[in-house]
Amino acid sequence: MTREATRYGNDDFVPVILGTGLGAYATARALHEAYGVRSLALGRAALHETARSAILDVRVHASFGEPDAVVATLRELVAELPGRTRVLFATIEYYTNVLIDHRAELAADYVIPLVDEPLKRRVIDKTDFYRTCEQLGVPYPRTVVVPPGEDDDTLGDALPFGYPVILKPSDTDTYPRIAFEGKQKVYRVHDAHELRDVVGRIHRAGYAGDLVVQELLAGDEHVMRVANTYSDRHGTLRMASLGQVALTEWNPQLVGNNNAIISVHDETLVASLRRFLDGIGYVGAANFDVMRDADGVDKLLEVNLRTGATAYYATAAGANIAQRTVEEHVYGRTPEDVVTTEERLWVNVPYPVLLWFVPRSLRAQVRSVARRGRVHTLRYRADRSLRRRLEVARLDLRRSLDYVRYSAARPRP
Repeated sequence: MTREATRYGNDDFVPVILGTGLGAYATARALHEAYGVRSLALGRAALHETARSAILDVRVHASFGEPDAVVATLRELVAELPGRTRVLFATIEYYTNVLIDHRAELAADYVIPLVDEPLKRRVIDKTDFYRTCEQLGVPYPRTVVVPPGEDDDTLGDALPFGYPVILKPSDTDTYPRIAFEGKQKVYRVHDAHELRDVVGRIHRAGYAGDLVVQELLAGDEHVMRVANTYSDRHGTLRMASLGQVALTEWNPQLVGNNNAIISVHDETLVASLRRFLDGIGYVGAANFDVMRDADGVDKLLEVNLRTGATAYYATAAGANIAQRTVEEHVYGRTPEDVVTTEERLWVNVPYPVLLWFVPRSLRAQVRSVARRGRVHTLRYRADRSLRRRLEVARLDLRRSLDYVRYSAARPRP
């Protein structure tokens, strides 16, 4: 084994992370906390979230926009990391899909703790995801699917729910790779004319999948929740951590991301997640977006086949999903099941910024939980060189300025 190879992992395993953003750092930190190991992260670009870090090394491959290049690099890496179990962690949807689609080429050399191709197709496409929710009796928002093809001049004129509505792509693999003016992750649409206009622009940009038109579950962050889970190789839920969103991203290009989460406990929502995951035999990590309707029912919006970028809130609350993955696939251990109950405040912005922009409906809860401690994924005591702290400070400043910049269009709640 070369000296370079010993820089990563321990005598038993090597963590290889695909992605170089917040989710990559969260995974590396979770593994460092559990095992004291340094991770290797591979990605298309160097990002500030993982720069100048002592707990992971970043290697940039400009060719990673092509799946074949990702696979080729991973196969070449095997010779550099011999004699130990190599565990792959995908931190964005693109890399998740690459690993699932090319499992046959990599499975002999890597642990790939992800679902298989048929199950991926059943849940990653939102159209099929909502169909699965319907079959299993799991609550989800009322939904109309707009198939690809010719634009309909009557689209949106007779929806079974009122405006405004939510519009989003069903295929979250291809949509992020399409560029056009005014592109958003999720659209809030106010009438049928606007709906037809946005649908037309998305189609003309080259998107060829279904689009989902959905009832708007009204409310501020108070109605928004997230969940991160882990299911074992037999398809049984073993770990779950729920989060109450406290502050969402205001930058229109980043709508759908969260910058503050409070870990919470809710047996009813955990039961819904268990019914969904166990019902389809899900394996590995999962990340859910959830919203609560006016009747207090939590409805599943979507699932990602990996932990979310903000999943460190779960680690801080006691659900270290990266560790659970290693325990099962490297050491063959079956620890006790975990459903987190401790309230912890996770932030991705400076705390004063959160207090200024958090909705009034959550301000008291944020203050109360913050008194018991708060965590910031990137502010890790074991990774605090001066250069690292400057990188994190730059990111905090950029996010803070975004709230100031966009507050003119969206007044402080």
